[in-house]
Amino acid sequence: MNTKTYLIATIIFYLVGIIILTYISKRKKQTIESFSIGTKTANPIMVGLSLAVGMTSAATFVINPGLIYLYGLSGFLGYGIAAPLGIYIGLILMSKKFLQVGEQTKVLTVPHWIGERYGNKFFTIFYALVSFLQITFAVLIAVGITIVLAKSFDVKPEYVLIVVLVFSVGYLMIGGGVNVLLLSNTFQAIIMIFTAIIFLVSGPIFLGLTPSYLFKRLSEIDSNLISITNPQSLLFRDLFEVFVANFLVGIAIICQPHIISKALYLKSEKDLNKYLLTVVIVGSLFFFVLFTGLFARVGIEDTILKPDQAIAVYINKIFPPVILALITLGILSAGFSTLDNIFIALSTIFSVNIAREIIKKFKEDISEEKLKRSLLLITKLFLVILGIIIYFFSVQQIYFPNLSVALFAQNGVYGLFVTTFWPIFLGLFKKNPKPILVFLSSLIALLTHFGFHYFKITIYHNNPGATAAFAMIFSGAFVLIFSIIERIRK
Repeated sequence: MNTKTYLIATIIFYLVGIIILTYISKRKKQTIESFSIGTKTANPIMVGLSLAVGMTSAATFVINPGLIYLYGLSGFLGYGIAAPLGIYIGLILMSKKFLQVGEQTKVLTVPHWIGERYGNKFFTIFYALVSFLQITFAVLIAVGITIVLAKSFDVKPEYVLIVVLVFSVGYLMIGGGVNVLLLSNTFQAIIMIFTAIIFLVSGPIFLGLTPSYLFKRLSEIDSNLISITNPQSLLFRDLFEVFVANFLVGIAIICQPHIISKALYLKSEKDLNKYLLTVVIVGSLFFFVLFTGLFARVGIEDTILKPDQAIAVYINKIFPPVILALITLGILSAGFSTLDNIFIALSTIFSVNIAREIIKKFKEDISEEKLKRSLLLITKLFLVILGIIIYFFSVQQIYFPNLSVALFAQNGVYGLFVTTFWPIFLGLFKKNPKPILVFLSSLIALLTHFGFHYFKITIYHNNPGATAAFAMIFSGAFVLIFSIIERIRK
């Protein structure tokens, strides 16, 4: 069989698997609660797998390895070591407290959690609107999936993109949100684990690269490729960019709606240890896939490719047809798993935190049951709107990226989680934080991140990780000074 036949067979396998899981999930009663956070009866290992794949998108399997292909070891140390370390520390510190507060208030989303914690409806609306910055990350994922499939089938990217988005939106609408999400994420995680292993052994097995020979070849190409920092890069020029910025970003990353809210899927605090252990073990395997970027730099001896295209070219060049088909299946799983998580998070945020308030304002006498039915319908309809928005942004990024779609995504989504970090952190660990402290810390973070970028402040302005790190540092300094002054006044 030729390559396309294998690809078609594996994609049919994936589609059939998702359709079966959608049918199983569809038989369960759908409510706005089950669509948003499930029925809270899921196995904690399944929830952990869902988070591991939710953090591991086409960015981890396709886009970010492309940046490491371009910039070398420093990129792996930043994205594959420093950032995951921050993520795991943040999850361990915050998940238990987030679940405790969520259980007390019965919240469904992160903005809902913040609003309830501070007793402020304006906060709910404000942080709901900020959450839509996450659309930029959905664009990255859609672009990653599209590039690989378009390259493999030699089809125009925009046609592939339409199929990708229609499929994702369609089965989430039919399957009932989180109910089908947990099942599909477990299915996707199994495929991704095998794919990650194939990626990691691709250098030694298919290219004959031992560690010493790999680094020897990289040093011959460019000595900066094996350096801890790469002064010639745009993202890993010094120790601050490689380690400090990525570590701080990692801690804040968990404040994304589709990550921190996973704790709300758990039945009780007893499930937390299994959940977190699953995330750390499986997530670490996935993050090490970034190392493939170094294999690609040696394996592709042509002129330097655009980073977004590098891994698509690499897998099509070195893998035999059957392995290429399996790899493509894994990339599909990686992309759809995170894309689905974002679709669920953002559609729920819109319906629960924005549409709910609008409906209640104009229909004060609406019954709770009717309101919930309306919100479930709005949630599903908003999935379609999200798909259309993501399509147009994705087409623009496929043809006219600024170096890489990763920079577009990071600039947007990093703005989201630096804005929500201190409201969540203070809400978890400070007894009675003042709302004004919370809101000003968010504004400082938001303005710092985008201000540094758009006004080109310092040499770091073109690195979203660095501007996000400055945002966390400046807003953190404000929180500390405010708290000291508050204590002195007492």
